[in-house]
Amino acid sequence: MKPLIGITTNFMMAEKGLLSGQERYFLESDYVKAIENVGGTCILFPHTSDVESFVRYLDLVDGIVISGGIDINPMFYGDEPMEKTGYFNTKQDFFDVELTKKAIQSHVPILGLSRGIQIINVALGGTLYQDVSYMEKRALKHMQESKRSEKSHCISIEKDSKLYEIFGEEKIFVNSFHHQAIKDIGKGLKVSARASDGVIEAVELEGEDFVMGVQWNPEFMADEYEEQEGIFKKFVEMTVQSSR
Repeated sequence: MKPLIGITTNFMMAEKGLLSGQERYFLESDYVKAIENVGGTCILFPHTSDVESFVRYLDLVDGIVISGGIDINPMFYGDEPMEKTGYFNTKQDFFDVELTKKAIQSHVPILGLSRGIQIINVALGGTLYQDVSYMEKRALKHMQESKRSEKSHCISIEKDSKLYEIFGEEKIFVNSFHHQAIKDIGKGLKVSARASDGVIEAVELEGEDFVMGVQWNPEFMADEYEEQEGIFKKFVEMTVQSSR
């Protein structure tokens, strides 16, 4: 039987026409294709404030993907919004953070992509730079304007990491679609990759079968670059082997 992977969704409100004011959940199809291409099957998680539903969601699946999306309300990491903080949705943030906490407590394998790495960090008590321009060191361009599968900048991978086991290289090129980044690392996390400007590009939770976050978007690269598909392959393999 194929492992079942739950994927968090994004949230939007229609602004025009007959559907104006209607709330919608949505997800780019790239996430589903990336999981299905390596032998998994998917269900999508709508946001809810019902904590009991979180437990039910996690009972259904073998692993979860925390998808990319909008900024995180800084209240979730003890900060207040600064000028360059963008649009956020507190309902979505509450769901993603609490779901991640409960998944970690239940030893459910987790893959966090783009915003997802930030959610993992915040769920474990970490903080964020609300914009990379607030870093002390001058930042690279992390919001590329080229197509989504295009390689943008280089990252350096730590050899003692699951990420290195996947890629087998210390340096790779990744795409980049974010303006926020991890600042203070969450409890139990170790940094497994950085960009040359110091931006944290990947983290792993020590002591778990598989809790990994990456700052780039491998789901947009997987069709063109086999090594990027390896992230999803390893994740799905670990959902089968997990000791939960």
